[in-house]
Amino acid sequence: MLFGRSKAAEWFLLVRRGSAALTCPRSATPPVHRRPVSETPNQDRSQEALKEGLGQDFEVVRTLGRGSVATVYLAKEHALGRLVAVKVMNPGKVTDETARRRFEREAKAAASLSEHPNVVAVHRFGRLADETPYLVMSYVKGRTMEERLKAEGKLPVDQALKVLEGVASALELAHSHNIVHRDIRPGNVLWDEEREKALITDFGIAAILATGGDDVTRLTQTGQLVGDPRYLSPEQLLDQDLTELADIYGFGVMGYELLTGEGPYEARTNTEWITAHLSKDPRDLHHERPDVPKHVADLLGRCLAREPNHRPGAADVARTLMGGGAKEVLPGTVVSVEEPADLQMLLRKRVPQLVLISATAGMGIVALTDILTDRGLLSDRVFRSVLAMVVAGVLASTVMAWFHGEKGRQSAPFIEYVLLSLIVVGGLMISGWIFVTG
Repeated sequence: MLFGRSKAAEWFLLVRRGSAALTCPRSATPPVHRRPVSETPNQDRSQEALKEGLGQDFEVVRTLGRGSVATVYLAKEHALGRLVAVKVMNPGKVTDETARRRFEREAKAAASLSEHPNVVAVHRFGRLADETPYLVMSYVKGRTMEERLKAEGKLPVDQALKVLEGVASALELAHSHNIVHRDIRPGNVLWDEEREKALITDFGIAAILATGGDDVTRLTQTGQLVGDPRYLSPEQLLDQDLTELADIYGFGVMGYELLTGEGPYEARTNTEWITAHLSKDPRDLHHERPDVPKHVADLLGRCLAREPNHRPGAADVARTLMGGGAKEVLPGTVVSVEEPADLQMLLRKRVPQLVLISATAGMGIVALTDILTDRGLLSDRVFRSVLAMVVAGVLASTVMAWFHGEKGRQSAPFIEYVLLSLIVVGGLMISGWIFVTG
């Protein structure tokens, strides 16, 4: 059983989403660095409209790339004398409410993270005269990591780790802003050749958790995969509540590709990828590439845990990749005293808080029972039976806090039912034995 679902339900979802994946489009928008593409008359007219809309501030140089939703142009900003990338929604998509809202949400998400050196900076968001939205971003001279992998194959370990460190650091800031990218993969990570650093781009399907789940649900049609199936987490495939740990799963898949040139599973088709995400264990990275440090191999393996609660957070990932030493404090990053990873997991699951609440309530019940026993209203055997049930209740609350303590809905694995059953049955048996034998 997986995520508390029956095998039949799991395979029904697998087939349904596997079919959807076969028609799932690739990245809706192009990266900001691609080579010029040929123009058609309609595209020429769009470029002329863009030149008029931007006015004298920018000079449109050429087209960089085109996707199904937007087109990216290279432009020169006269005031600062710099090259920028201008992303403009395609005319046919302007009337698409969902596409327009995704485009605008990308601007908000990326703009809130622009101070981070590993996120493509957003300089301006605006609309042309016909209400077509556009986005002015930093121009990155380089290639996506997907293109680098196709051209070069697996990367040297030091280069791969540099990419992963930058992406993890950017995710740490994004998650602290309650932003989940939802599509972390090599195609959405640019390599800046001039500054030699990786930058995350394309927040077009990002989930801004602070706005609540309803907004995200409205922008994602039921039964439709949003993102590349090779990098989607099990909870995304099973249409479960989304948390920032979905990004960590995609990060783990990307880490395998950077270090081995292949993904963590033996899969070729979308359906095979979905099956692997839901039921297979990743290959032993250290065995596949012995020169990868063991702590990095172990980390990426934990990133690919099927249960989200078993994955490390972005802060843990960034700290592990940087060797646990001091790191640069970036603007907007929440600085706190570092606790051990195990303690951080307990705090994230709110285990201490929930156990303290249940223990306090239990002590109150025991104290009340003790008072009633002293007054002769209850027998001593009743008091001891209540004490046994309170202990069982605290143990049960500890188990439930471990599996359901994090914010949002968590699945109920089979082991939880087993542990709770043992605790309840054991508590009832001990309580009954005390009550009967006195």
